[in-house]
Amino acid sequence: MLSDNENNQNKPKSHLKPLPDGSYEISKSEGKVFYYVAAAFGFALATLYMLKGGYRIIGNIFLVSFAVVSAIALKLVLFKKTILTINDKFLVITSIIGSSEQVLWEDVTGFKEVRDKRNHYIAVMVKDPENILELQQNKLTYKIMRHNIKLYGTPFLIQTDTLNAHRKEIMQLLKKFHEEYLEQGVL
Repeated sequence: MLSDNENNQNKPKSHLKPLPDGSYEISKSEGKVFYYVAAAFGFALATLYMLKGGYRIIGNIFLVSFAVVSAIALKLVLFKKTILTINDKFLVITSIIGSSEQVLWEDVTGFKEVRDKRNHYIAVMVKDPENILELQQNKLTYKIMRHNIKLYGTPFLIQTDTLNAHRKEIMQLLKKFHEEYLEQGVL
């Protein structure tokens, strides 16, 4: 029979720690951001190689790729440490591009896991995605949300691959808060 100490050693360490007010903040994983920085460095080396070899068109494509990946990597490293905030009234989703979006629990109908190529997402299903889309003022965020609605039926996706908690932990936490909200009898 396993003792409590041995049983706790087999469990994966959770990165989800509640704040004093009972809410949770989930930040990005600095280790996973390293891959974006490495990709930017790889594009820089490929650009130099292609331009020195006389491959101007391909070199320029790599140069643009380097600029885009560098901008994303720089933004990930310097800004927006907290990606997801969950409390008893709402959740706040911060994307790489655009601003933070606050989603009230009264608008949430559920969650589903989505896998797109190598990325894992949690789709936050809402009552009226078109109404949320109409309120969006940032044109780039509007286009991304429109694309998400066409593909997944919701404007809100949380990319879990770059967070410092496992997607199953995040999904359990979101479902727990949503169930607690529904139990309050507000809906």
